[in-house]
Parts: sequence; structure tokens; C-alpha cells
Amino acid sequence: MTCQSLKVFLYVCLSLYVLITLQASGQQTDTTITGSSIVKQLDPQAALRRAFVPGWGQLYNRDYYKVPIVYVGFAAFIGSAILVNRRYQLYRHAYLFTARANQDGTPVFSEYESDYFELLGDLGLRPESNLMPDEVEARRNRLEPQIRAQRDALRRNRDLLYFGSIAWYGFTVIDAFVSAHLSEFDVNESLTVQMTGGPERLGLTLTW
Repeated sequence: MTCQSLKVFLYVCLSLYVLITLQASGQQTDTTITGSSIVKQLDPQAALRRAFVPGWGQLYNRDYYKVPIVYVGFAAFIGSAILVNRRYQLYRHAYLFTARANQDGTPVFSEYESDYFELLGDLGLRPESNLMPDEVEARRNRLEPQIRAQRDALRRNRDLLYFGSIAWYGFTVIDAFVSAHLSEFDVNESLTVQMTGGPERLGLTLTW
């Protein structure tokens, strides 16, 4: 998973969240009774305190459709981070096995031999048992910079996913607070805006 694909993934998640939120908001029934009375009165501070537990702020706001979105986002970011981290550890161990050697030529981190052989299998390369010693050394020298570059890319992508998880968490907290705050607005039909005056003098009249 490249850095560009991570940016696209984050953009798609946020876009889907906004689209679903706007669609669901448009389908909500009228929350007014008569005049300026509003059925749904929420405390933004209470929503903010509850939002520190993922999904609780949305439940408090009665935005039940958002709760699955919150946890799907967390599952996507955290699950991807775990998978990328496993791949990173494989490349890291393989690099340590090939890059660090004792004076007699034996690997310093011999415990990572199985990870190196696993990576060779993933890359579709022949086992070292089928190669001559000079061929083994030549291949390890050739693979070392490639493994190091891929290790660094995986580490960067893993860190971006961790930051994405934190950003998603912050986004859900802000969403809960803003939704509760917007519930205080009077949206009944008596709220109107009229333009007054003529071409030389224009004005706006707000009535509620």
C-alpha cells in the first residue's frame, strides 16, 4: 500500500461519511411541534464528553445510522495498520538477516532466517539450498537495498494508518459535538428571509 493509495483511502472514507450523513439528514422527519418549540434539544458538552467513547456521542444525538460508520472506519484503519505492520516486520527481519553479519560471515540475527526464507517464497525466488555459496552472497547483496526500501515504505504507510486512526477518532468527536450543537437551531417554517427596498437601497428582513 503506497502513500498515494493511503491518501485516496482516507479521502474516500471521509467522502462516504459526509455523503451518508447528508443523505440521512435529508431523510429525517421534522423535529418541530409548533412555533419555535423543538423536540430534539441536546447538550453539546454532554455529547462531547460521551464522544470520547467511539459511537457514544452519536448514540446520544440519536444519530444511530452513524454508529456503524464510526466502527467501520476504525476497523478499516486499524485492520489495515495491523496488516501493513506484519508485512513491515517481515521485511525488517529479512533486512537484518541479510545486512548484519559477523566476521566469519554468519548472520548476526540468525533467528530471523525463517522470515528471510518466507520473504523469498513470497517474492517467488528459489530457496538458497539450490544455490552455490557465491550465488547466495550475490543475491543477498542484490536484495538488500530493495528490502530496505520496501521496509521503509511499509513503515511510513503503517505510521500514516496510525495517524489516520487518530484523525478518524477526532473526526467522530467533532461530529458528535457539532451535531448536538446544530440541534439547538430553530428550523421551523416561520423562519423566513425577505429582501426589501428598491434598486437604490436594498435590505434583508429576518422574521421568526
